[in-house]
Amino acid sequence: MRSRLFQTGLAMVCLGIAAPDSAISQTTPQVRNAPDFAGVIAGYRAQRAKDPDSCCTYSAPVFGREVRFHLFGTFEPAYEAKNDRQMILEFVPQGETVQNWTRMITLSAFRGTGSAPISTAEMQQRFFNTNRGCETASFSRVIASGRFADGTEYNLSSNGCGSTAAGGYPGAVSGRGEQFVALLLRDAENVAVLQYAERGAGFDADKPPIGDDAVEAVMSRFRSIAFCRGKAVPNDCSIAFSAR
Repeated sequence: MRSRLFQTGLAMVCLGIAAPDSAISQTTPQVRNAPDFAGVIAGYRAQRAKDPDSCCTYSAPVFGREVRFHLFGTFEPAYEAKNDRQMILEFVPQGETVQNWTRMITLSAFRGTGSAPISTAEMQQRFFNTNRGCETASFSRVIASGRFADGTEYNLSSNGCGSTAAGGYPGAVSGRGEQFVALLLRDAENVAVLQYAERGAGFDADKPPIGDDAVEAVMSRFRSIAFCRGKAVPNDCSIAFSAR
């Protein structure tokens, strides 16, 4: 989530896992905000009005691969920033904004980070196990992890902060709770992260709104998450999660 509390789009240097070629200068980010997605949003709303269950499949190119998933509820694209090294794309429910939201879906990707000389488990901890912007101890628990036949690794985790700190990030309010479920996908070159976040009343770290036993049910709302090698090779995908 780009919850301002924990933004996966933080520079890799800050995480201490810079890709080998991270010293290469990056291009200026291309940014799109909600008004720039007006056509896409109108199409989603029209499709949902006719057949809510059929809407909507979202597909995004990720440095030579493609991430594809079902965009459930009334989620709509609201923000995107990308350059030749990184990208972040945010979705919020209809009527909410990236400044004022209760739920958020975030897709982030990092070119070259997959070749960093650390394990995926350590990468997950460096990404998510941080107290930045948190008044209390944050938590980061791995729910599932493994490797697909094509070598792609996955790591599904539950993460959050039971009480955010005022000023911890732009617009932060003291005492608010934030939790996010994150699916990290890593191939030999790149990393992609799909996150679902909730924000609301504060909570105890051992009693988050989404319990560990409910994480897979939350992810099933995406129906399936595919990490594909491109449209040129049909069905050449790692299915990271499928609803049972």
